Amino acid sequence: MAGVAHEINTPVGTSLTVASALINKTKRFEAEVAKGDVRRSNLTEFIAASREAASQIMINLGNAVDLIQSFKQVAADRNVSDRRRFDLGEVTEQVVSGLRFGLRGKNLTVTVDCAPDLRMNSYPGPYGQVLTNLVLNSVAHAFPSDAKGSVHIAAQASGRNNVEVLFSDDGCGMSPEVKRQVFDPFFTTRRDQGSTGLGLHIVHNIVTNRLGGRINLETKVGAGTKIQIIVPREAPLESAAE
Repeated sequence: MAGVAHEINTPVGTSLTVASALINKTKRFEAEVAKGDVRRSNLTEFIAASREAASQIMINLGNAVDLIQSFKQVAADRNVSDRRRFDLGEVTEQVVSGLRFGLRGKNLTVTVDCAPDLRMNSYPGPYGQVLTNLVLNSVAHAFPSDAKGSVHIAAQASGRNNVEVLFSDDGCGMSPEVKRQVFDPFFTTRRDQGSTGLGLHIVHNIVTNRLGGRINLETKVGAGTKIQIIVPREAPLESAAE
């Protein structure tokens, strides 16, 4: 919530600053009018400044509205597990936007590259949980001691009826022993730091059961990790998935 508040405060704060400057400029112009000391150049300058201020306020308040809508949609999807129609790229951007707030202060960059028109009839809430768990797993395990790094999420069509989501990081990678157990429940290399070992197990279950897809992992020590997720555009019904 602190991250959300901070992000919304940025465009709203900018709008307040611009509005305050416009009020002061308007008072000065009003004083010039009262004195009868208004030149055409003053009027032209005032009109231009007012137009620019109004434009900046509209842009920043529009950004605030977009942020609020994204937060509302992500919150709704997390609370409702119903299957619905959505664009995969839009939901991915919404989820990642929310995650970036929690990553402030970290040396991690998260980028998204989704093909347009990836229409789905699936479960956006569980899909968002998959992305969240993957990003947080990278934060906890791929970049020790807050090392600088990047995460990339890409999505594209895979054949006619499926989509491919490719999650990759340039972190420390995994040994063959860790890779073999990474989707097992309660397996973790960081139990002493509070890790439960359920993050990637939950990812595997959501992808293969709720979303009706499959997941593959490629990794090598010192060479990062790639996770390929293939899911159908039309997810199985919840009862069938369970």
